[in-house]
Amino acid sequence: HSHSLDLVGRIARWAYLAKCSLLQESGTTRPVTLELGKYLLVTNTMSCGLMMGAGDVLQQHSNFLKKRMPMTNDRLPNDEKGCLDYREDETEYDITNNGCDYVRTRNMTVVGFIQGPFNHYFYNILEKQLPGKSAGSILKKTLIDQTIASPICLGMFFMGLGMLEHKSLQEINSEIRLKLMNTWKVDCIFWPPTQFLNFLFVPIQYRVLYINFMTMIYDMFLSYIKYDACVYLSILLLFD
Repeated sequence: HSHSLDLVGRIARWAYLAKCSLLQESGTTRPVTLELGKYLLVTNTMSCGLMMGAGDVLQQHSNFLKKRMPMTNDRLPNDEKGCLDYREDETEYDITNNGCDYVRTRNMTVVGFIQGPFNHYFYNILEKQLPGKSAGSILKKTLIDQTIASPICLGMFFMGLGMLEHKSLQEINSEIRLKLMNTWKVDCIFWPPTQFLNFLFVPIQYRVLYINFMTMIYDMFLSYIKYDACVYLSILLLFD
């Protein structure tokens, strides 16, 4: 537990140091104006990576606590029976550091850094093409976000992690074909209302930061999808 909290603390410290470096670069002790393009890009990229790493730490710690709880098949719901042996024998990643695999968290963070610039430019272009907060504009932006940005980000997620885990292109392609569509279906439940509020209330310069914060929550689910077979099987049953 202490190691997980320590890693979250490190991530927060990295974010603080990144902010301090921007302040030093700007030559002022006042907060950096996020409207300045170069600072906004750095802020969005850093926050995307760090929030994704933090979400993975929280998910791993939650999974570690579940593994430590005494559990038998008699205590499991019917749809989870048969998953217990997989959880106990799971060797896909190391859980010796009090439930936190730092290599896995590093990989998640790197993927977040890759997604950050895409999110930054996508939402800036989207706002230029569909400015304003009218109902029509917000609905169009939400639809475009869900049909274009969402599949691209999920593809970057599975592709990036597969490459960082040294998987072959065939293995990565198989995982994408197996998991992407069902993950996107859950994506369609979580993100449209989240993005509707984003486009309606959040100023454009803070939208990626808002998305990154919500992504930290959503990434707990993505970590489950990526690394917990039982959760993915439950998703398949949900959409059957």
